[in-house]
Amino acid sequence: MSEEKTLSARHIAVIADPFPISRAAVASLLRRSGAVDEAQEAKTRQDALDLVRRLRADMLVTEVDLAGRGDGVQLCRQVKGLARPPTVLMFTGADDPAVVAACLAGGADGFVHRTASPERLVRAVEALAAGRHVWYLREHAGLAPESGAQPRVPGMTAREQQILGLLLGRYSNDEIAAELHLARQTVKNHVSNVLAKLGVANRRELLARRDPLATAS
Repeated sequence: MSEEKTLSARHIAVIADPFPISRAAVASLLRRSGAVDEAQEAKTRQDALDLVRRLRADMLVTEVDLAGRGDGVQLCRQVKGLARPPTVLMFTGADDPAVVAACLAGGADGFVHRTASPERLVRAVEALAAGRHVWYLREHAGLAPESGAQPRVPGMTAREQQILGLLLGRYSNDEIAAELHLARQTVKNHVSNVLAKLGVANRRELLARRDPLATAS
């Protein structure tokens, strides 16, 4: 086997996180576990983008917020536009439905909340490398968006973002109607709009983006 072929088979990840200790810990964990062969660290969106391009990384693990609000999601969109786009995992402490919705619409392949154990994070990276989507939200997280500025999903209203968050939480139409104090037909219309804007045919297809890891013990 040639050296070029050997190098092309290596799994290279870029870890983007504003905090040195955090990104070093994730990089070390992924290397030690064997989930990746090489893990390079980046502090900012531009640093991460440059590394992904230069190394031809096949995975990006990024926070939602790097140097600015939601710039990790912008980074995801940028790398997905590359000729050889990497798999993108959002590894973040954010759990607001609007954040999850923005990540999904931004093209992220996976989402893991920082309350996940190291073992779960490793399993998520392995699953993504095998081509499976992983959506692990913090258990018992509140599903209604809090007040204040939130990352916005392009083309989606604030109400639709709320409903997407509840859909990801496996709420039924009746449960969404009760949670948001809306008529069931209104919810049905909103759900149809959300699915259409995300380019998925139905709830099953939307939830298929979530890996069984999300409910594993």
